[in-house]
Amino acid sequence: MTEMGAPDPQSAYDRRMARQRRWEERLRRLGRIVFYLIALALTVGIAALLVVAVIDLRQPRIWGTFTQTDCEPRPRGGCRPVGTWVSDDGGIIKGDIYLDGWTDGADITRASYQPNAIISDESNNVVHASGLTGAGPWTMGLLLIGWVGYVLYQAAAWGDIPMLSRRRHRRVSSPAEPLTRGSLRRNRRRSRARRL
Repeated sequence: MTEMGAPDPQSAYDRRMARQRRWEERLRRLGRIVFYLIALALTVGIAALLVVAVIDLRQPRIWGTFTQTDCEPRPRGGCRPVGTWVSDDGGIIKGDIYLDGWTDGADITRASYQPNAIISDESNNVVHASGLTGAGPWTMGLLLIGWVGYVLYQAAAWGDIPMLSRRRHRRVSSPAEPLTRGSLRRNRRRSRARRL
């Protein structure tokens, strides 16, 4: 209070800034909670797709030849091969089917078809080029590892994983400090004494 009854402008400013900091902290916490909930949902979804892809590996594959008849334009450029797939024994013929992959220069390639898989080629209307057959589990596994790594990195950066964040801050807080303090001989003696 500067005069009788008049509030101090500095204390009013301090109260306003403290209130603003509390709101910022609440919004930051809410944002982290939303991030962790979305991360949990995505992790469960990717893990479920990985399990399904591994189970689908055991389902029988039918090999045949894909012949490209058309090329459906993609929104970001390029095109998606559309054509006819004929099994090696000639028993199954699929017309207007998509190719997951690419063809050679003659628009013909070997492709596999899995009609009985959980993520079935029958419902998706797709055959897989030989180079991409069986790539689902590897793709989902790498995606899961990358996603979990990113979530853990973000949690450590926010300080929600104490052990990781302490190590990281310790390294960053003293970059100009030399690697060894004192003489090398004295440091060797101390390290030997610690080991014993």
